[in-house]
Amino acid sequence: MARLLLLACQATANTVENEQKSMQVAAVDTSKVSTDAFLKNRLEIVRVDKKELPDGLLKVQVTARNVRTGFWTQLASWFMGDNPYQIAYRFTWLDIDGMEVETAASTWIPKTVIPGDTVRLNAVSPNPRCKDFTLSIRENDAARG
Repeated sequence: MARLLLLACQATANTVENEQKSMQVAAVDTSKVSTDAFLKNRLEIVRVDKKELPDGLLKVQVTARNVRTGFWTQLASWFMGDNPYQIAYRFTWLDIDGMEVETAASTWIPKTVIPGDTVRLNAVSPNPRCKDFTLSIRENDAARG
């Protein structure tokens, strides 16, 4: 069960949850996505892939696309200064029972998202006990000021 939790700087949360409740080798089917004011009409989750590596580590790749394109979006963004925009993401790792695995690898990673561009958010679990994950995404305020 892979769950993605996409957070903006507000108290709202964006989430994506695995439709099947068993391990997947390739694409993860998602059944739930919720967005907040920051990510709404900006970032679309296109695909979630995961693979267990030979050493037992879990490799995850989330593909997202900036859907803010077109003349009016560009014009509005030029005045508001939010396109391209800055996000930060981090993976939280879970064991086979869905319990969080404490690791030092859960740091926020900054990323620039350009209009119409596809971005990939990648991670490899820090140890073989990690069998699932949660992804958090937020607006990266640190990059703005």
